[in-house]
Amino acid sequence: MTWLITHKPSYDTDFINLSKTLQKQATQAHADLEQDPVTPRGNTIKKLKGWDNVWRYRLGDYRLIYSADPQSRVVQLLAVGPRNSVYKRFNYNPDAGDSPARTFSPKLAAGLNPRPTEAPEWTKHPEWFQPREPRPQNDPLPRKLTPSLLKRWLIPEEHHATLMRCRTEEALFQADVPSEVLGRVMDALWPAPVEQIATQPDQVLARPEDLEKYAAGTLRGFLLHLDDDQRRFVDWALKGPTLVKGGPGSGKSTIALYRIRAILEHVLQDWQNFSGHMPTILFTTYTNALINFSKSLLHQLLSDIIRFDKIDDLSRFVRVSTVDSTAMWIARHSGQKFNIAGHDAQIEALHHARSVHQSGKVGDLKNPPVVATVQNLRDDYLLEEFDWVIEGQNCTTSEDYRQANRAGRGIPFDGKVRTEVWQLYTAYRQYLLDQGLRTWGQVRQLALSEVQAGNFEHRWDYVLVDEAQDLPPVALALCVELCRHPSGLFLTADANQSLYNRGFRWQNIHKHLKIAGRTRILRRNYRSTREIAEAAAELLAGTEEADAEAIRQEFVHSGPPPAIYAANGTSDQARWLARQIWHAAQDLHLPINAAAVLIPSKSLGNTFADLLTEHGLPAKFMSGRDIRLEERCVKVMTLHAAKGLEFPIVALAHVEADRLPRETTATDAQDIAEHYNAQRRLMYVGCTRAMRYLFITHDRSIPSPFLEQLSEDCWLRWEHTLQEG
Repeated sequence: MTWLITHKPSYDTDFINLSKTLQKQATQAHADLEQDPVTPRGNTIKKLKGWDNVWRYRLGDYRLIYSADPQSRVVQLLAVGPRNSVYKRFNYNPDAGDSPARTFSPKLAAGLNPRPTEAPEWTKHPEWFQPREPRPQNDPLPRKLTPSLLKRWLIPEEHHATLMRCRTEEALFQADVPSEVLGRVMDALWPAPVEQIATQPDQVLARPEDLEKYAAGTLRGFLLHLDDDQRRFVDWALKGPTLVKGGPGSGKSTIALYRIRAILEHVLQDWQNFSGHMPTILFTTYTNALINFSKSLLHQLLSDIIRFDKIDDLSRFVRVSTVDSTAMWIARHSGQKFNIAGHDAQIEALHHARSVHQSGKVGDLKNPPVVATVQNLRDDYLLEEFDWVIEGQNCTTSEDYRQANRAGRGIPFDGKVRTEVWQLYTAYRQYLLDQGLRTWGQVRQLALSEVQAGNFEHRWDYVLVDEAQDLPPVALALCVELCRHPSGLFLTADANQSLYNRGFRWQNIHKHLKIAGRTRILRRNYRSTREIAEAAAELLAGTEEADAEAIRQEFVHSGPPPAIYAANGTSDQARWLARQIWHAAQDLHLPINAAAVLIPSKSLGNTFADLLTEHGLPAKFMSGRDIRLEERCVKVMTLHAAKGLEFPIVALAHVEADRLPRETTATDAQDIAEHYNAQRRLMYVGCTRAMRYLFITHDRSIPSPFLEQLSEDCWLRWEHTLQEG
């Protein structure tokens, strides 16, 4: 029985640094390790002194370092490189005497047990976290960047000239190349030490030669290897509907991909009842960016059980699509002609609806206070109401809207106000239709209507919905309808990140979506540090909607605690953040576009971005429709626009009273509580966008009341002093 070979991303970087000859030798080593990695063989395989599960494989003057677990029969390829340098990364001296053996595992970087009762060490050393000026970056690069080196690292040729002009760290950090390219160069120049390697995910090496294909650029990426916690959910309750919940970075999407394999294996293994009909599967992802990557991973995952001539053949078995793409396909099938209404078109339609509403052509002029209430609502607020409540909950009549759940919207609507808003929406929708336009929410409604009416007959045996918490109820209902039987439904979700489904209840989505007793929790977080995740969780502590089961997590990464700065005005917030973000980027060896500054409202965006730039940190405000992740600057965006994104460095600015939480006109105690809970959730989501560093700033005279509940055990606090200017 062979061993399973996995490899760390840092090993991939090491591998492509090898010569072609050494790559061939390493590939042969992979094949050897599949057979037996733990029996010493002369001078070829030896266990490293000081480690109880780490071994080395000799490749001439190079060493391949790996760990091996006899119980699970899994090998982890960790690093490969020149003998002295690779040993240094593992703090290993072959000539040193005996020392207590360490175990290679994620616990090298952070324990997987709950927080210890003893106060963290950093609380005794506040000087460790004093604000400091960025260190000079004029140190020369450890290697000269040459065409042959960049080609070996799979750097596209169009970036070679820019990179070869870089002689220092500072020049490299400022190089005008995509962040993915810069990250690859930095990883190659500064190989990861053992503590960092321990935090990286494991990838499956399906064949010993696959890393050579990766180095040649013919293989896009690798499947993640599931840990024990994840693996048990792959074939759990294959007859659904089932739900797997977990925090950010817990591997929910990976489980969904492996579940597709489990479904097909289950069908193929049941030869006695196999009819020759392969099940049809729909896999929905949240963003278009994940489509091609998911297809590539599925192609690898299924290639040994299904014959593919090319990757496009995957579509014969699995449709990989966003829910909106599938909804558009169905809507087009209806024969109706339309285009998608952009933001400007929606504003134009709303202004038209306001004008006809005010003139009395729609609505009730006999009740001026109600009309005035509706007319005084902000454009963005009304568009959110249309999208989140009316279209999101598939309201097709005034009565539907009167019964709709508006929890967390902040402004209470009685029956009369809802009637007026519905009249306004009706005029808005008709104006768009007259222009041949529909919003995405209306496309989802049309698709659901077509499916329910029997006008679209295609169904899938299995429907897997990834990141279901980010979908409006109408989209989830569409997914349920598209599944031939509820038993084929599988969903992943993180209830604590839902921004748009306020007051969300699964049973309200569809009568067939019954998941009581069919829900499981993933607890291990592979994305954020323990310090950030536990600090952010304090925001939801005690709220009725907090999903305590999903919040309770185990952690792989550890890092500095998040910090709160009480500033002397807006400019001081920008000054302090510019300094901290520069330092964090240097510490992580990342470009500045690894950082995002999140603000409560659009009105603050351009001003704050300009102030950051004035303080030496290039920044731009980007709206939710125009976020350019590759641009070489810090992204300033609203908390809402950050949904679904993640950054190594995140700052929340202007966390102040009446901004976060936003001011509300509600008077009913329940409405007020729902509004504040929704605003807490919004702040929680903003904080959990951070992977390694998290900062919060506010004007010291108007701190947000949310900051009062954050403990000194989890958060550092700083305040502007006269010495700082």
